Amino acid sequence: MAQQLGLHEAYAQAKTLAYGVWRKRWYMVITAWAVCFVVWMFVATLPYKYTATAQIFVDTDTILPSIARNLGVNLDVQRQVDAVRNTLVTRNNLERIIRRTDYLEALASNEAETGQLINYLQRNIRVNPVKDGLFRIQFDIDDKRLTDRERAEVSKDVVQSLLNLFIEAKSGENTQAGQTFLQQQIEDYKSRLDSAEAARAKFRQDNLEYLGGQGGFVSRLESARNALQQTRNQIAELEVTVQELNTQLENTAPTIRSASSARGGRGGVRDPLQERINEQERTLDQLKANGLKDRHPDVVNVRLLLEQLRKEQAEKQQQAEEELEQALADGATSISGTETPNRLFEQLTLQVIEARTDLKTLQQRETQQVAALADLEEKAKRVPELEAEQQRLTRDYNSIRSQYRELVEEAQNVELQSQFSSQEAVALQIVEDPVTPKQPSGPPRLLYLTFALFGGLMSGLALALLISQIRPEIVSVEQLKSTFDLPVVGSVTRVLTEAEAKEQMRELLIFLGVGAMLFVTYFVFVLIDFFGILTFG
Repeated sequence: MAQQLGLHEAYAQAKTLAYGVWRKRWYMVITAWAVCFVVWMFVATLPYKYTATAQIFVDTDTILPSIARNLGVNLDVQRQVDAVRNTLVTRNNLERIIRRTDYLEALASNEAETGQLINYLQRNIRVNPVKDGLFRIQFDIDDKRLTDRERAEVSKDVVQSLLNLFIEAKSGENTQAGQTFLQQQIEDYKSRLDSAEAARAKFRQDNLEYLGGQGGFVSRLESARNALQQTRNQIAELEVTVQELNTQLENTAPTIRSASSARGGRGGVRDPLQERINEQERTLDQLKANGLKDRHPDVVNVRLLLEQLRKEQAEKQQQAEEELEQALADGATSISGTETPNRLFEQLTLQVIEARTDLKTLQQRETQQVAALADLEEKAKRVPELEAEQQRLTRDYNSIRSQYRELVEEAQNVELQSQFSSQEAVALQIVEDPVTPKQPSGPPRLLYLTFALFGGLMSGLALALLISQIRPEIVSVEQLKSTFDLPVVGSVTRVLTEAEAKEQMRELLIFLGVGAMLFVTYFVFVLIDFFGILTFG
């Protein structure tokens, strides 16, 4: 029961909508006419597109490439074919095609129009591989400035010109211009390579202090730091040694006292201190005879020891004289004391002198190493910048050298390839010649006209439905009840008079006639399009 009620309500609503659209039928038909007529006129102005094609077979499996490979020549036939195919649509070739085609030459009356026409040709020319060795050359034209017949002829002429250019470019290619260009590039890169090499050599020469040597500047800096630390360690060790020797020297007596007879006198005993002085003098003479200078460490040490021994001898002589005077004054004639030098004291003194000399030498070396290290650390700040510059120069040099080698190899390859230029490396065969098209390839006017008809009808129907919803009309008792929510006592059916009935019939016939004229106009446009194509064909 609920399903029957739902269907009834849906039917009543659909009926109401249909009646509302019917009441606004003139909006519908006017809108459909406006949309269809505008679109049909636009479609009628679309120029027909004519397409011409040609197919060519390129046989790269010939004996010449294999012979070239056996001779060490890389005769890349497929690459040559691709290069020819890509150069067909260059500006120079398209200008030649325009000059060869009368209709296109008439359209290119000035430089601006020529540029526009070249761009148009580049967009509409396609040279595509179909399968192994088979290429299709295709050109589409829909220029409004030309008639249908002219467009058909131009499409065929352009494809024929492209086909001729393809054959001419393959069979008559000349490598002389390429060889000249390569030689110019080789000379240019050779000059650039020499300049880069000279710049790199000069840079290394100017900055050899920073970039040369074993391990580079950073290793030299680290070695200088290690040497300074080693010198300071030696100084510390020598300072401890000198301090220990001084302590031992303070605790050691310079002479050893022994008893002697006064009657024996001093003339009968050889003085050991004098013997040592004589021995050191002979040593000094021998060192000078060997060519050592006064500032040599051995000469300095001997001189210091002589001064020390002579000083001790003078003190000893003065002490002996004082004792003699004291003995004479006291009347002592029997026994007196005799002192002899302590050899341990002398050895310690010599060791102290040698240690102090070495300490002074190391301290001087430390001063020099500190200054050198400070200079290296100051210069080290420039090392990263100089290394980056060296890497840049090396990178540029390697890049130029690599390009130079590639150019030389390419020139050698081209020179060998030129020996095969008089022979055909590929075999060309025209599979399909271009013909003047009899039928246009587009646009699909019939489809556009049909879509315009359905679009116009749908637009009119939608507008009528929209207006009926904006300005609704009550056409049934159910609609009246749902709108005002008031009880309806009854309904009275309107009875049309004869004049009103005739008027409604006349209006209906006019509506149907206008609608029929819409379809008739559609068929007229279809026939015009159809017979226009047949007339040209």
